[in-house]
Amino acid sequence: MYQVGTGNQVNVEGGLHLHNHHHATTDRPVRGAPVSLEPPYGLMPRRLYGREPELEALKDVLDGPEGTLTVLHGMGGVGKTALALTVAAEARKRRLRVYWVAASDGYSVREALLQVALRAGAAESRVQEAAVGNTSIADLAWETLDEAAAPWLVLFDSADDPKAVEAELGDQWLRSSFSGGVLVTTRVGNPEAWSAHARTIRLEPLPESGGRDMLIATAGLPHVRAEDREQAALLARRLGGVPLALRLAGLHLSRPASSIRRFEDYRAALDQDFPHVIDKAASASGPYGPEDGLRHLVMQTWELSLDFLEKQGIPHARILMRLFSCFASRPVPLDLLSPKVLNRTCEVPGGPWNDVVLERSLNALSDLGLIDIGLEGLEDPSSRDVHRPPQGPDEGHRCVFVHPLVAEVNAAQLARSDDAPATWAAAVRCLGAFRGVWPEDPRHGAFWQLLVPHVLELSERLPERCEDLLGLVAPLNAWFCEYLRISGQYTVAYGITQTTYARAGRLGERAPARFLACYSFADWAWRTSRLEEARGLAREACGLASLSHEADSFAVLAADSLLAAVHVELGDFATGEQLIREIIARLDGKWSLDHPLSIQAHHHFATVLRERGLLEAAEEEARLVVSQCESVPGFPLYTEAVVRHELAVIIWHRGRLDEALDAFDDVMRIQRAIMPSWHPSVLVTRFDVASINKVKGNWIKALLEFHEIALMEGDSLGEDHYATLQTRHNIAQILVEKGRLDEAEALLNRIMAVRDRSGLGSRHEDVLATRHELVHITAQRGQRVAALRAWKDILDEERAHLGPEHPSTLRTHFNWAVGWARTGQMAIARGEMRKVLAARRHTFGDAHHETEEARNALASLSRLPGVPWWLRSSNEAGPLGEEGRGRRARD
Repeated sequence: MYQVGTGNQVNVEGGLHLHNHHHATTDRPVRGAPVSLEPPYGLMPRRLYGREPELEALKDVLDGPEGTLTVLHGMGGVGKTALALTVAAEARKRRLRVYWVAASDGYSVREALLQVALRAGAAESRVQEAAVGNTSIADLAWETLDEAAAPWLVLFDSADDPKAVEAELGDQWLRSSFSGGVLVTTRVGNPEAWSAHARTIRLEPLPESGGRDMLIATAGLPHVRAEDREQAALLARRLGGVPLALRLAGLHLSRPASSIRRFEDYRAALDQDFPHVIDKAASASGPYGPEDGLRHLVMQTWELSLDFLEKQGIPHARILMRLFSCFASRPVPLDLLSPKVLNRTCEVPGGPWNDVVLERSLNALSDLGLIDIGLEGLEDPSSRDVHRPPQGPDEGHRCVFVHPLVAEVNAAQLARSDDAPATWAAAVRCLGAFRGVWPEDPRHGAFWQLLVPHVLELSERLPERCEDLLGLVAPLNAWFCEYLRISGQYTVAYGITQTTYARAGRLGERAPARFLACYSFADWAWRTSRLEEARGLAREACGLASLSHEADSFAVLAADSLLAAVHVELGDFATGEQLIREIIARLDGKWSLDHPLSIQAHHHFATVLRERGLLEAAEEEARLVVSQCESVPGFPLYTEAVVRHELAVIIWHRGRLDEALDAFDDVMRIQRAIMPSWHPSVLVTRFDVASINKVKGNWIKALLEFHEIALMEGDSLGEDHYATLQTRHNIAQILVEKGRLDEAEALLNRIMAVRDRSGLGSRHEDVLATRHELVHITAQRGQRVAALRAWKDILDEERAHLGPEHPSTLRTHFNWAVGWARTGQMAIARGEMRKVLAARRHTFGDAHHETEEARNALASLSRLPGVPWWLRSSNEAGPLGEEGRGRRARD
């Protein structure tokens, strides 16, 4: 005789007259009490927060005109059972019969359905027949429910292994009925696992507002301040809106003996020691503590899903989750997952990695809600069509999305595991596999952008016991920074190289990774105008390179070239020129002229010649560099734009303005083909074109352009970046020209203050240019003696710093001569202007517009020895000084 609900079978012998007598045995587990069909209302929260849309969607389970079969699915800990209990409580209020089936395994469902059939009115004899296998238990239960007179609700909770239930009861174990509602909670979201008539609802983590309110209520705060609400929202975001984690946090904060009493302290503790804090909260939180089973702990709830997959023959799934935890909480492109790399680094007892195993593991993780797979760029994961490949480049890349808290828990599990080195090696090598993809190809831009946060994450989080991987991380970061250079993400590149440099300091001085990390960091310190830092780092890189390489090796030449570029940027042209000449001498005979090192060295040489005012020699050198670029098939477009830009600047400074505009148009065409519109190099070219328009007298056009450039530079580079300040300086120049002196002075003083605050005083030329413009304002206000003294101070500094015939020095000299005339010292003014004219003829040539300016000024002084032309008007003339320096593009 089979005792329903207990699992016991008794063989009855003797004088009983039975129509059917079975001497059967069973291996079913013995249970001490019948299966309970009563919902565990003790686990139901007092109130649900942020679940109004889901409750509205579940109304059909009770109110639907027809039979409703609803599958509520989501990852573990997201609150499926709590929502189902709320539906059960509502059904109970309406006097519906409620049957709660604990559906974690097939045997439990078998026993429960026998009880359901018995309570719904089935004859005991029929139940006994089904219990011993003569009839179908599922058929009996559903037929009885269909015939029930009173409405009912059946809830199958935690049906996370529908295949196991199907093996026990057949593939029709779950059905819909016109007599009542059926609700299933499960981690399995694959529609193929459920009836074709089932409606599936995915349960997502709570929105931030819901998580905030849940934390506040669970913590039992007597008084809620605005600050508490804000901190609760931050903690809810930190915990990813997962109700299990939110409840643990709130209950822990509510305990009178808890050492953590504030939301911000709990968040700080999570950042410091995530697994310890979570486990401590779980151990002291009542029904969610260890006495209720490990599945209720945040650190274990998702391990159950991985244990289940391992039993299903998919052990690779756990390795993938650990691997995803090494990356950032951002979309992970599927193309990043290489079976070849995984076979080299992560052996699995279940067999080698291949495309089929990888796809099967990903699908299994997706079915359990641990990951989502879809197209990057679609905001709602539930709306992603994961079965259709992208139809065009604008549709994005297929990516894996991992909930941040799930990833963090897996990261904590990985940190405790002996497999951590192998898993981190797999993450590094998967990213390293893309070093062969050239970052200038615009077709790959979106893909590169997806990888950036993961590169940054690896740099910051690589464990100390995995520092032998720095030999792979350093070149990987250097390569990815090429994309960041092309895409204009200079600050991100600086942060990545800074982190890698700090980590590489633990390596030996002769380690290649240490040199590369130092060189890359120095390079990006230079590109982001941290010039003093760049000089120190470049010197360190030169020293590291010389320890292991010859003087004419690539590493030594590259480091020396970077140091020379930094010296030029700092305005130390003599040292920069000396270094560049030495580099070119070492290159001659050993490196061809079209080699990147040679092109870089000659480009730097053209720049330093221009900065020193040797424009004819600079143009000759720049044209040599451009010709070498043109001779190399497939030469990188970014570098070609840089060298062509330098030639255009030199042509501009030689006074051939229309030719310069044409050259800048060519540069812009190249830049727009590979760079975004806000890229710093694009903005530099626009700056130079606007500067030429200013020289040509197109003031309004130039002013509008400078304003737009300043806004874009402020967004992409920062308000304190030297390029942004240079643009604002040119805006101030135009304001001075238009007589808006107070407005211009205020802007220039802000620029000076920012330079002092940001440590940009080392950019000596920029500082002198701003002082130069402030003196113009002093002169236009009639303070002629003060202006004359200020011109002399700037002139002395420029002569010492730049040389007596540098274009900037000659512009100040010109204004100094004008200052003498304004004070009535006409003889001195004529003498100084003659010196300016002679120097400009020597520097620019006789046809240059600045030479013509000095010639006209001297002629005016000679014709009107008493009152020069710029003093005829009652108003002061506009400044005749600096027209704006052409900013250097960096190579």
